[in-house]
Amino acid sequence: MKKTTLLNIILFIAAFFYFVFIVGTSFVVKNERYFTLVDDAMISMRYARNLAQGYGLVWNIGEAPVQGFTNLGWTLYMGFLHLFPFPASKISLVVMLTSMLILLANIYCVYKIAETLAPASKYAPTLAALITAFYFPLVFWSLRGMEVGLLTLLVNIAIFLAISKNNSILVGAVLALAIFVRIDAVIAAVLIVFYMFIKDKRSFVIPAIAVVLTTLAILYFQQIYFGDFLPTTYYQKVTGYTVFERVRHGLLVFNEFASRDVLMLFLFSLAGIFFYKQFTHETFLLLGIFLAQCAYSIYVGGDYAEPETNAANRFIVQGMPALVILFGWVMSRVLSDLEGIHAGQKISAITLSLIVLVIISGEPWTAYTIDNAPLLKSDIRRVKLALHIAQYTDPSAVIAVHAAGQIPYYSNRTTIDLLGLNDPIVAKGPGNGEFYPGHNKWNYEYSIGQLLPDVIADNFEPLLGYMRGNQNYEFLDSDIYVRRDSLLVNLTGMSSKKYR
Repeated sequence: MKKTTLLNIILFIAAFFYFVFIVGTSFVVKNERYFTLVDDAMISMRYARNLAQGYGLVWNIGEAPVQGFTNLGWTLYMGFLHLFPFPASKISLVVMLTSMLILLANIYCVYKIAETLAPASKYAPTLAALITAFYFPLVFWSLRGMEVGLLTLLVNIAIFLAISKNNSILVGAVLALAIFVRIDAVIAAVLIVFYMFIKDKRSFVIPAIAVVLTTLAILYFQQIYFGDFLPTTYYQKVTGYTVFERVRHGLLVFNEFASRDVLMLFLFSLAGIFFYKQFTHETFLLLGIFLAQCAYSIYVGGDYAEPETNAANRFIVQGMPALVILFGWVMSRVLSDLEGIHAGQKISAITLSLIVLVIISGEPWTAYTIDNAPLLKSDIRRVKLALHIAQYTDPSAVIAVHAAGQIPYYSNRTTIDLLGLNDPIVAKGPGNGEFYPGHNKWNYEYSIGQLLPDVIADNFEPLLGYMRGNQNYEFLDSDIYVRRDSLLVNLTGMSSKKYR
């Protein structure tokens, strides 16, 4: 079978699979089909909608800007989509379909990188493309609305351009766009620029300038517009704990959830590099990007959702295609040597890819087959709760939440973020308890005692202790707290459990 034919088959099967995944995450509320992104992505969607409506990049309309997102470029793209008359029930579908196209482009790009590095190989491009196409966390985070797929694609495009074409302007433009999408893409960008410096000292200048200027421009914009060089999410997730506490947690979750994804591919690739003495600039570029993403994940303490996805987190995922390409090249050398020794005995690239996928993603795909996408049940419950709140509260009511995505977006109410991702006062405060990314900051005396929300819309274990004996709020059967003197809430309607 021709290489191009096989690639087209992979793309077709992947597209069909992604579409089924997307449709499978939809649900019906009051005879209307809804699509929603994962909760974190819906935070960006709230900023995007406010921007598209002319209020700026703000969390609450009429309040000062605060940066509760880290994906500036992706949020602006979401804002662009909000300029069109998509209903709230369907606009997430457009984001998901965008991510589907991005994943398909990434498969093609990974295939071309592997083909460029091993032009004579019968195995490397197919291996790299197939494993990348169905690597669970890459598919999950992308199709559930995060910027992971786009970042991964842009880094891979920059790698391809850097190793195959003498066009430093294009490399610089792609790296600038990646940093614009999410500023920590600067990690991979620096490595690609360094590779170009080692390879050809004349070609790295423009990409280096692009990386530096884009990074500085974003930091300057954030300082001018939001009042801080770094997003509020940085202070909320990173400050208040020592580096040792973060790294310790990062190592623990890496060992528990990422090791299955990466160790086999990494150790096999490392052995192949030494056995075949493949100490090339390209080898170290791919290896460096993968290791840098792992180190970054460990440094920030990992992510919040590893237990739910049972896989490597979204930071590591961005470096996985580089490792997969390297693994594909090593395996192509091994299989070619085995064919030479045992004439006529062959293993197809497709068979080997499936074996690898079972090892690195078999568990989460099995769980998905049984119980649909991770976090989806919570996402659906929060959408229903948000619509319930919108129906039984006045538009001027203020709600407080711990999960700051679906409930604020679909209720369209002024919102207090109890965990501080969108509140600098909470975000820059002390941490509570053992480090757990994004879930260690709260100040109920301030957020509830001083700000007095009309509704507290979701539960979080520490809240129970604070609200015990609180006479200002009534706890409803629907697991919602309502301020007793609020005139903006329909108590009878809000008490209904029909939203569940």
